[in-house]
Amino acid sequence: MRSDKRTRRFVRCVAAAGFAVAVTAAPVLADSADQVPESNAPYYDPFEPVNRGIFVFNQAIDEMFLKPVARIYIAAVPEGGRAAITNFINNLKSPVTLANDLLQGDLDRAQTTIARFTVNTIVGFGGIADVAADLGTPGHSEDFGQTAATYGVGSGPYLMLPFLGPSNVRDALGRVVDTFLDPLDYTLDRSESLARAGAEGVDQRARFLDVSEALEKTSIDYYASIRSVFTQNRAYEIRNGEPEPIVDIYGEGSTQ
Repeated sequence: MRSDKRTRRFVRCVAAAGFAVAVTAAPVLADSADQVPESNAPYYDPFEPVNRGIFVFNQAIDEMFLKPVARIYIAAVPEGGRAAITNFINNLKSPVTLANDLLQGDLDRAQTTIARFTVNTIVGFGGIADVAADLGTPGHSEDFGQTAATYGVGSGPYLMLPFLGPSNVRDALGRVVDTFLDPLDYTLDRSESLARAGAEGVDQRARFLDVSEALEKTSIDYYASIRSVFTQNRAYEIRNGEPEPIVDIYGEGSTQ
């Protein structure tokens, strides 16, 4: 118990430091985000050789462990059961989403998060059923990486994290801060936290198994394809699904 408290205290300290770094490094990361390669690609990957090495490691882990477990999970659990597990996991993330809604000053989305969590927890049996979506209130997710982006913090260099996959400096720091914002992090013991992380990992790998395998088969450079998909998806999430701004010939921003 004492060891768990020390671990949580350490995580909170790291999270606080991450928050401070994310805020104070905004100008630096914003500048680095503009330093794209000469090919004008929409990413900044100065650590590509190291990232590719980590990517190969992650692929090996994926082939040996994650994919087999995901296939067993899909075969053993009916589609309805898998949907219920996904709903339950997403409902547990509501406090983090709410915290980031509020940090972004988006009161409408914060109210939506509160309403969804209340309805799904009470009527949806703890979030197993997404009753709120059935009533016309779909969910959304927010993390501190997205929050930092709304305040002008650039993404910084692209990173391939061991086990965790594609990211960047801003989002990697955001992961740490999100643990600080998650109330479950203060209540679960070590084994429960590992079980939760394992369930989330298997659920996510199973949901994207077909898509990732199709992308791998059709990609000339799988690493570059993952990097491109991640970068575009994060930009889409930061815009909250809004159309991408375009610049006209006079340099004025507009949307499609």
